[in-house]
Amino acid sequence: MTKSTIQKILITTFIVVVGLILAQSIYYAKNFFDKRTNHEKVLEVLSENNRLSGVSLEDEVKNIDALISKGVYNDTDLGLLYEQAGLIYNQLGEEMTYYRYLGYALYYLEQSDEKDYTVNIYLDLACLHINNHAYPAAEEMLSRARDIEPFEEVSNASIKSYAYRVLALLDTDKKNYTQAIEYLNKSQGYIDSIADSDPNAADYTRNNQITLAYIYLRQGLLNDCSDILNQFSESDVVETKKEPIHLRNFVIPYYQTKCLLAIAKDPRSTSPELQSLVDDFVKLCINSDCDKIALDTLLAMQEYCQDNNDEMQKILSIHIHNLSKEIIEQQSQTYSGILNSQVNDSRLSIAKATEIAEKTKSRTALTVLSIIITCLIILFFIIIILNSRRDGLTFLYNRRSFNYDIERIKRSMLPYSVIMLDIDNFKAINDTYGHPEGDKVLQKLGQFINSEVKANSDVRGYRYGGEEFAIIISKNSYPHTMEIAETLRRSMAATTWSFDPDLVITISLGVASGSFSEDVVKKADDNLYFSKQHGKNQIYTD
Repeated sequence: MTKSTIQKILITTFIVVVGLILAQSIYYAKNFFDKRTNHEKVLEVLSENNRLSGVSLEDEVKNIDALISKGVYNDTDLGLLYEQAGLIYNQLGEEMTYYRYLGYALYYLEQSDEKDYTVNIYLDLACLHINNHAYPAAEEMLSRARDIEPFEEVSNASIKSYAYRVLALLDTDKKNYTQAIEYLNKSQGYIDSIADSDPNAADYTRNNQITLAYIYLRQGLLNDCSDILNQFSESDVVETKKEPIHLRNFVIPYYQTKCLLAIAKDPRSTSPELQSLVDDFVKLCINSDCDKIALDTLLAMQEYCQDNNDEMQKILSIHIHNLSKEIIEQQSQTYSGILNSQVNDSRLSIAKATEIAEKTKSRTALTVLSIIITCLIILFFIIIILNSRRDGLTFLYNRRSFNYDIERIKRSMLPYSVIMLDIDNFKAINDTYGHPEGDKVLQKLGQFINSEVKANSDVRGYRYGGEEFAIIISKNSYPHTMEIAETLRRSMAATTWSFDPDLVITISLGVASGSFSEDVVKKADDNLYFSKQHGKNQIYTD
């Protein structure tokens, strides 16, 4: 392989590698800037939709789904988008899609470093289970939330407050009212710490107040419960806060507690106000897909209501009957939805897996190609390095390698020998037969030296310059220095040349030995000069 060929290959390879590196850099840079741009879009979506209004929800969720399918996001942003879309699907009544999207959100958020958001989703699930009186499932969700991050280590104060309010709800069901109130006080403490910085702090406080009112009701502290409810009796917050998060955390619990308090205070009441309150509460729950909460509340009211209060018992029974039918129908639809969801999930999972596989395949191919090209570059550089140390005509080491090896062997302080060789009358050969034939002579001597290198350990041959050659002999081959020199002299003199069969070409040799700081090379060169001055075709040594 000629030097020019190597240069062309290296230039081509360099261009290809630079192109690959540039393509990879552009790809990663585009991803980086796309993620930054899309992060702003995510913040905008969350900001616009953190108060779900019920208007154009279909368009809102289509927009989020389009963002998810077309954009490049970090794990946190993608998880938050799935969570937001899930909340909208829940308000649209697509319960299975809501849970599926929550699963997607959890997957991506758990891959991210934002643990607080993951904890928040598990708290939402726990709260949903509590509303459905599925307390073991709620406990499991809380356990998963703690596995992600202990509540004391949650950095977001509002999420930490939420966690302790959910714990208070669970302890209320267990009738651990003292512990429940302690949890609520802890929750409120975190809310108070962000009162000046979080615009939603007032909402969080209201949620805690309604939870506390419900605890007082369960304890039988009806006046304390009534005092809290009266704080909101003339407020429009109950009417205006109809978003799912407020319905679940405040509005429905407010009406639920109000209904239970009314019947608890007067078990014989049949007042139109109470009947109207019950009717409004049931309608609110049905419209909000909270039928089970309504049913559980009415069953509790039946327990408070005196047996001889036939009119109220009848009203409650009618509502309970209708709610039971509604819940059975919903369960049937939910079961069908689960079956359909499984089919859709299987299809979507395969499609997603195929998409990921294609992307992985492309990236793998690009990576493998980059590795192959890199290996080729390394190989070519090795070849260049090796070639830079060898003579291109004889394939012996060159003068630069000779100088390096001499310095190295001097430092070893071991004895060594140097043989300096010169082709006798080489200028006359070039002048008479031409340089191509002269090159053949150089190559032949190179072959003889290489034969000795292969036959004897610790022997290295060099083209010292022009028609002059050198050999360094050390260690195990050191005692055979003169034998090697004589073999080379005889082989060269006995060679028959195709360009002149009668021509005899000889070499003169100078041999010197020494170690450490001795100038063995100069002594060998002086001995070579002596050989050439005293008849040539001979070996001279000290």
